[in-house]
Amino acid sequence: LVCLSVDNCTLTMSSTTTQRRKGGAPKSVENFKIAVPLDDQPIKAEVMRRKFGTGAFDQHWLNTDCCGLFCAFFTYGLHIYGVYAVCLILIPPWMSTLDEDGVRSLTLMGHLHRLLFTLIAALAVYAHFKAMTTDPGAVPPDAMPLSEDPSKDDQNGSEMDALNQPKRGKRLCRRCSSFKPKRAHHCSVCRRCIVKMDHHCPWVNNCVGIGNHKYFLLFVFYTCLSCIYSFSLVIIRFYSCMGHHGHSRSHHLTCLDRPTQLMNILGLLFEALLFGLFTSCMICDQAGVVTTNMTHIDRLKGDAAANAVSGIVEVFGLKNKRETFDGAKFRLDWLSPFGRVCFPGPLHEEILGYRTPCRSVGGHPTAESEMVSSGTMVRSVQEMV
Repeated sequence: LVCLSVDNCTLTMSSTTTQRRKGGAPKSVENFKIAVPLDDQPIKAEVMRRKFGTGAFDQHWLNTDCCGLFCAFFTYGLHIYGVYAVCLILIPPWMSTLDEDGVRSLTLMGHLHRLLFTLIAALAVYAHFKAMTTDPGAVPPDAMPLSEDPSKDDQNGSEMDALNQPKRGKRLCRRCSSFKPKRAHHCSVCRRCIVKMDHHCPWVNNCVGIGNHKYFLLFVFYTCLSCIYSFSLVIIRFYSCMGHHGHSRSHHLTCLDRPTQLMNILGLLFEALLFGLFTSCMICDQAGVVTTNMTHIDRLKGDAAANAVSGIVEVFGLKNKRETFDGAKFRLDWLSPFGRVCFPGPLHEEILGYRTPCRSVGGHPTAESEMVSSGTMVRSVQEMV
């Protein structure tokens, strides 16, 4: 439904995109204020945007689904509990010494284990945060199909005009009515089409796509590593206590400061076993996705598998924009959630499967797509309306 009202030279348009399922409510509403000048200047559209959301004009990407947010904070709580149980309950009675005054001090190994375990947990939490707040590859509203080689168009222009063949239309999504590239799939939770979508993960409160696949893999990897680390420490400590003291009650407090801390150790052991097995299965599953460059949706559709090099490059990127696919070798920045995924300039649009007239190749706003201080985004609507 579009309502237009003309006042001098200003048109106000309220556009409601409806996707009804047997009388359901509209799925998305966007308000545009289009200023039409009397001269030949380009038309500008002023679009209101939210602070957080998954819309095309929202300032920060964040899925506000209640279930997803609960799972995200629950994940943070599990990592915090693991650091508490290992660093404050398990290690101090084990890797410490007592002086003449009875003051406990950690040994060098105790400090190293504390630092290493905390670092692994911090990397897992930060990778999770990046996977949750990074655009997974949502197709923008001004996305257009990839154009053919312009040199060929110039050479064969007269022949094409003579044939007068109709141009092939855009492939539109039935749910969000936006252009849908070949490798894109619509997510019903994010309500956007995501390029190379693997699945929507409630634990990271986001889709796993080409934009955040690396962060998702690092989150799973560091979570699995922290579970293996804590489980190994508990098992080693258990056999150490049983071997040195057996069942003697006189030395019971040398293994734990208080008997009630045994519940904390059991909770840590259960957490390490449960989530260690879960993340291990996820790593094996995602290894097949990366090496074949096929998501789970692609497998259901029966698409052909690609080579392993292209899959690794699309997940971890290249070292610089001058590097080619043939030079994609293991780098330490693959293990860092602080590094950004980099694609070569000429192949960036080919990997995404679309082009954006209102933006540069790198995704940064151009002169036709600028932010204003009033919380709105002014864009050219020549390709959008």
